[in-house]
Amino acid sequence: MMQSGLSADLSSLGRHVRFFHSEYEMREHLPCKLYKIDKRFDLVQRDHAHDYYQIWYVVQGKFKHCMNGEEYLMVAGNLFVIPPYTVHRVTWEPGAVEIIGCEFLPEFIGDDRHLLEKLPSVFEKIPLKIILTSSLNHRIHQILEEMLDEYTEQRSYYEPLLKGNMLRLVSMITRELRNDELKDMGDKLDKYRPMINVAVDYIHQHFTEEIRLDHMCKVAMLSKTYFCDLFKYFTGKTLTDYVADLRLKYAMELLLQPQRTVTDVCYKAGFKDLAYFSRLFKKHSGMSPSQYKKHASILPKA
Repeated sequence: MMQSGLSADLSSLGRHVRFFHSEYEMREHLPCKLYKIDKRFDLVQRDHAHDYYQIWYVVQGKFKHCMNGEEYLMVAGNLFVIPPYTVHRVTWEPGAVEIIGCEFLPEFIGDDRHLLEKLPSVFEKIPLKIILTSSLNHRIHQILEEMLDEYTEQRSYYEPLLKGNMLRLVSMITRELRNDELKDMGDKLDKYRPMINVAVDYIHQHFTEEIRLDHMCKVAMLSKTYFCDLFKYFTGKTLTDYVADLRLKYAMELLLQPQRTVTDVCYKAGFKDLAYFSRLFKKHSGMSPSQYKKHASILPKA
């Protein structure tokens, strides 16, 4: 059963908003909370917000999730993710309901909080519901049930187990959101193709120089998130791998020149570290640069 905890009323957003604070909603020293809802709560039918992330997964029943004048019908197998300080509310529908709620502060996942950058922020258009595929639906339901059990029972080492499952949960939701975003692009992909082509042309002309992600985003006139997703979609490789492959191919050509040393080839091809170059070269070719050069020198000339 969900515990309402303490809350405060806010009027700074121009309307009466109830605010839930983690200090009162969560256990001391544990910035995470799990609960199961099996009846309707009046508090969430009013506009409210909180200083933590909230994930609701619908096990049974239905309700409407409302925010910014939009609302979606939530049914079994749906979930939503609400970032901190986002005003929203719920309208209950007739019939039995069962929901698993998961709330947490960013510090709960520590060094992996960069994953949250991929989730919606209060400044972005937030999907009011995420429709899960059948296989993902089963996995997320299972993870949340495990987390709820650990949180409720508080057995030995339950906190690190909660954190591990939280990382799995956030990673799976993030992946689903990114996949949905690319799927929804549809015809829009043609719009972005010329931008990626400009980036690819630039890379082919400058791959022996330093290639930085932030600069490539400026060249393509895209955000980092869009650039990384679209670049891999169109080329099949990450920016790092694409540049490395170009440099390795060029290095192989240079190694055929008798006057070139391995060190000379390394820097000429755009690599900044000889040891890294050697490891990468051997990984891709099966032999070290010096072995490749020696082998190439004894090949019969055409």
